[in-house]
Amino acid sequence: MSDNIIDTSKPSAGRIYDYLLNGSHNFEIDRQAAEQIIAASPYVKKLARLQRWALKDIAVELSVNRGLDVIIDFASGLPTADHIHTNVPKGTTVIYSDFDPVVVEFSQQILKDTPDVYYFENDACLPEKLLNRPEVQKILAGRRKVGIGYWGFCTFLNDEELSHSLRVLYEWSAPGSCLAYNAQSVLDITKPDIIAAMEIYKNMGAPFHVRSLEKHQEILNPWKMDETGFVSLLNWHGFDESEFAELDENSFGPTKGDYGVYMTR
Repeated sequence: MSDNIIDTSKPSAGRIYDYLLNGSHNFEIDRQAAEQIIAASPYVKKLARLQRWALKDIAVELSVNRGLDVIIDFASGLPTADHIHTNVPKGTTVIYSDFDPVVVEFSQQILKDTPDVYYFENDACLPEKLLNRPEVQKILAGRRKVGIGYWGFCTFLNDEELSHSLRVLYEWSAPGSCLAYNAQSVLDITKPDIIAAMEIYKNMGAPFHVRSLEKHQEILNPWKMDETGFVSLLNWHGFDESEFAELDENSFGPTKGDYGVYMTR
């Protein structure tokens, strides 16, 4: 890894997420921040697992069930063994991206020589920069009927950033495209553990933006919600609620705070 892109002086939300998933591509500063978050909100590791496990379902839904042969994923994190490209049919084009240059370089090493899978540095709030890259345009070869992953990070974007990026993706994509969207942080912000976790992320320079489902739906317009609507991540996977401790219920309420939805073009 190039020494000039490593900044171990401050934690990264993406590398913290890797640590929460028991990954190894993180630094001591990330681990320290993650442990502070876990101490404040013990449920956060299970929530990270729910978000990551959802990617398996998303990969199959977009590629197999909906017949899309291109998936463009934003704020992808590290493409470890359970990520999108490992759960799609051979020949499916997968384009990952992340704004963290350390994550990008780690990921490019992980994916070295993996056919039809690409990883680029890009900020998720500016999808047009990724879509307009000559390398990406060459890979797509004019294809715009695609699956889009917008999962696990919208809480870190403000309303203007989120609305802009979703509209750009809608206007760029062709009819028949499908967006897998994670409606994050539908939380009770009066709870002490939620407040503590939000303060840690704020001090990292990655403040939470808490939204109601109604607000998420407003921002998603003009994307069209499919018939299943918003589904809590727990129900999405069909897990037994007993897997979640009482603290989780008190913090998240019966919906566990995060939802997923498929939006169509």
